[in-house]
This record gives sequence, structure tokens and C-alpha cells, in this order.
Amino acid sequence: MTKSKYLLFLLFLTIQVSSSFGHYFDSSDFLLSPGGKIKVYENFPLNFTNPDIERAIIFIHGVARNADEYFKDVIDASALEKLENKTLILVPHFKIDSDTKESDELYWTDSWKFGDKSAKNGMSSYEVIDRMIENIWLKGHFPNLRKIIVVGHSAGGQFVARYAAGSPVVDRFSIQVSYVIANPSAYLYFNDKRTDGNKGFITPDNSCPDFNVYPYGVEQMNSYMSHVSTYELSNRFNHRNVTLLLGEADTLDDYLDTSCEANLQGKNRLERGLNYYQFIKTFYPDSRLKLKTVPNVGHSGREIIQSQVGRELLFH
Repeated sequence: MTKSKYLLFLLFLTIQVSSSFGHYFDSSDFLLSPGGKIKVYENFPLNFTNPDIERAIIFIHGVARNADEYFKDVIDASALEKLENKTLILVPHFKIDSDTKESDELYWTDSWKFGDKSAKNGMSSYEVIDRMIENIWLKGHFPNLRKIIVVGHSAGGQFVARYAAGSPVVDRFSIQVSYVIANPSAYLYFNDKRTDGNKGFITPDNSCPDFNVYPYGVEQMNSYMSHVSTYELSNRFNHRNVTLLLGEADTLDDYLDTSCEANLQGKNRLERGLNYYQFIKTFYPDSRLKLKTVPNVGHSGREIIQSQVGRELLFH
């Protein structure tokens, strides 16, 4: 094989890989104003027209902020469904002060998962996702896009659980947006009732005085969440397409929130999820909230994403 033919062969392989798996396996800049950006892992560029894309998945990483690993997990799940060429996958990287970052890169405290403001320019982490959805929909680069799924696991599940109530962006557009909350450590309760341990609900005693303070409840909410009333937050959450996705073996305490506020919601992630679902159905019987569980899966993002139940939620 001559050198020129060999170079053409390498170019052909590169094109084949790009067309099969998207253009990026590293993070790129998602620009935000004023004067900031975050890194986002993406399998197709946002600024080029792609009529093949039919759905977009925005995945929120966990407390370890391992966006690259979650990106690969979702890529692999899309390949299992043979939908990798029809799915736009975005995994934003929410960095904190101790992370390596560029001078104009936004960063947060650990409360990025609750929608708090960036230490760099004061932008809520939830507003970042609002901007991302606006970008996907309004620029028109994906003319056959039918659905956007916002999904998060662990700390990312906490992010989505509150974002699904607080975000106003879905009300502005005709695109269908759904939310998948996978294995979070705690939930946002819309009133002062908590489980009594016997499928009922009571107001806790004063041994945990901040049990209803945000992010566990609706008192003293941050600026993003407080722009509407508690009633509107609960109304949004209960009328949107939201699913709890729980591993039936997620009963250990790895990275578990063990504060008294969280412990009032249940002993472990599985119990807290089941209690929350019961809470919503008790106080908001018309809620559209759905519950899905995955047998034999614990606190593993990869296993829950790539389970049959997880793939059905993300890709069908």
C-alpha cells in the first residue's frame, strides 16, 4: 500500500468512526453569558445541523463529578439500543473550587446539585440546563428532534428532582421534556409532612428544626427555586413527565446523606424513594409521577442506565 493510499484509508476509518459514534469523546466548551463557560461532553456538535437526531439526553453526573464516565455509560446504552446515531447525548461537568479549571470556567460549591449560584458569575447550575435546552431547541440544528430527557444519578438525581419542579424553561417551548430521577440521596418535599414509618405521614417533632428548609423542604429556598410559589413548584413537578428510577439493592450508605433532615425521609436511598413516591401520591393524587425499580441493582449509575428499565426510559 502506498503512503497516499494509507492516508486515505486512515481518513476513511476516521469518517466511519465519527459517523457511527458522533464527533466528540472529550469535553467541549458550552458558552454562557456573561463571560463564562462550562465543559460538556457531547457525541455530536451543537452548532451543526443534524437531521438524524430524534432525541436529546442531558445527563447530570454524581457527586464525584465524573462526567466522562457517565458520558461513556450513556453512549454504551445508546449503542445497545442501536440508537447512537439518532441520540444527542450531553453530560455537563459541574466543577467545584478544588477542580482543575480554566480562568473563564464556572464553578460551584457542592450545592451545585441544588441549583445554587456559581462562585464565578452568579449563575445557577439549574439555569445552565435551561440554557442548554434553549440552545438545543431554538437554534434549529436538530429539525427532527422530538424529545429531551433530563436524567441524573445519585447527586445528579438530586439535581433533577428539584430542577423538575423549579425550571420554567419547559413551559416556553412545545418540545416534550421528561425527567428521570435515579437513586438520589434525598428529595424536595412540598409540605411539612414526613413518613411515620408505617406508610403514613406526620409533622416531625422539633428535634430536627431545619427538616423543611431547602433543599429538603420549601422554606428558605435559594433564588432560583424561590421565583415562584410553593404551590407552583408542586404543580409543575406533579404535572410534568417525571419518573423515579430506583435500584432495588440501593440500601447501603456509600455517599448517603445522613443528616437528620435526610434521615426523616427514610433509612436508605431505596426506602427514601419509595416513601417519596407514597408522599406524592398521598398529597397529590393526580400527580403524573411514575415509579420504576430495577432488581439486583444497587448504587451503580452504569447498571441502572444500562438496565432494560433504564434504557426504556431513556430511548423509548
